[in-house]
Amino acid sequence: MAKVKGKKRYTFGHLLITYNMVLIISVVLLGTILFAIVFRQLSTLQQQNNRYTIVSELASSLSKQRESFNRLVFSQQNTDINDSITQLAIEDRTARTKLKELSTTYETSPEQYYLLRGIENGLDFIKEQKGIILSSIPLDSTGFARYYTIDKTYQYLYEYVYARFLSNAVALDAKAVGEMRESISFLRSISLILIIGLFAIYTLAVIAIVRSLVHPIEKMVYTASEITKGNLETPDLGETGPSEIQFLENTLNSMKKSLIERMNAINENAILEKKLHQQELSQIKVKRELDRARLVTLQAQINPHFLFNAMNSISRTALFEEAEKTRELVNTLALLFRYMFDMRSAVTLAEEIDFVEKYLKIQKVRFQDRLEYSITKESKTDSLLIPPLLIQPFVENAIVHGLEPLESGGSVAIHITHSQKILSIDIIDNGVGYDNSLHNGNTTSPHFGIANVSERIKLYYGEKGNVSIKQHEEKGTTVSLTLPIRKRDWL
Repeated sequence: MAKVKGKKRYTFGHLLITYNMVLIISVVLLGTILFAIVFRQLSTLQQQNNRYTIVSELASSLSKQRESFNRLVFSQQNTDINDSITQLAIEDRTARTKLKELSTTYETSPEQYYLLRGIENGLDFIKEQKGIILSSIPLDSTGFARYYTIDKTYQYLYEYVYARFLSNAVALDAKAVGEMRESISFLRSISLILIIGLFAIYTLAVIAIVRSLVHPIEKMVYTASEITKGNLETPDLGETGPSEIQFLENTLNSMKKSLIERMNAINENAILEKKLHQQELSQIKVKRELDRARLVTLQAQINPHFLFNAMNSISRTALFEEAEKTRELVNTLALLFRYMFDMRSAVTLAEEIDFVEKYLKIQKVRFQDRLEYSITKESKTDSLLIPPLLIQPFVENAIVHGLEPLESGGSVAIHITHSQKILSIDIIDNGVGYDNSLHNGNTTSPHFGIANVSERIKLYYGEKGNVSIKQHEEKGTTVSLTLPIRKRDWL
């Protein structure tokens, strides 16, 4: 049974591995997605905790700045003053660093944006007033007024950070946590649905695998049962299921086909036995016909042999009588006959042209000045093979039917050229032209030789060989043979 091209074959093991790998990859992919979502939520919670820590550190920095500022104002020793100034600078940088860490954009949270800007402006105000106070220690009444203003500002900023900024951040985070809970609840539902879906798909896949095994086996059991009953007309089993099942199906199909062939052989033998007697009679008749054909062949072999012997005798007689031209003509004619009776299916073009030249020499003796001829060919064409007696019939027709009716005679020209795959032979005369009998296959026509050549070209070359005959308007005819080039005999 012919196998379907392009059909993919798979084993039962490959099928199981594929389904399990798909399941494992699906579970891993689902787990990865869930882990990524949970990790993102945890990261959000971590960011919220970090923000609370930074707010606490900012408030602590403001408190430390206030304490250092109080020590600076009320200290009586230069060492304590310098330490307080250094501590103030450190805490100021710390506070501003924490503000940068808490920074946000107006688009993200307008309220927190303005709260942070207020804290930053308060720090800028304290820095400006602090410079004025440092330049006027010990303080006078105006200096103490500035001191109390700065101290109140520190207290206000401390409470501002805890009371307003932190409460606002907690409110925003509470909203985010609520959304996170909803997201986690939705994610839990989706995960449950996906797990149930994967379980359902895997169950369906198992059912499909079982059916891909059971259904072909049921068909094979039915087909085997029908064969045992003698019913060989059941349809062939299709190639379904894994490769192991396909092998069993092909084996069963081959077994059924073998049984059909054997049954047909038995029936054919029975028919042949009935016809045996008739065949024996036919063989006897064929044997008689073969014997008769052998007899005719022997007679045909005797006639050319007798003809050659007779011409040799005439040639010797002409030699003894010193008739040199007669002897030469007889020898040429003998060579022509030998070529004509040669049984080869193909000859070289050089041999064919040599035969045509000998024929033209004999015709030249007959027509004298009334016949002129020329042969031009390429030297590379000498070894090419063509059927024998292919050109001479056209030359003979050109002389006998084209030139002989003219009182002044005429000329015959043969041109032979070739390309890479095609051999072209043109026979051109300036006679009266051919009649319509040239174009039919009538064996009584005077042009029967040309019809015979056309038939042999078809047999030898098939549709690739071609013969065309063109009548010129004034006088003359051109016969063109177009033949495929062959360098060995195909018959």
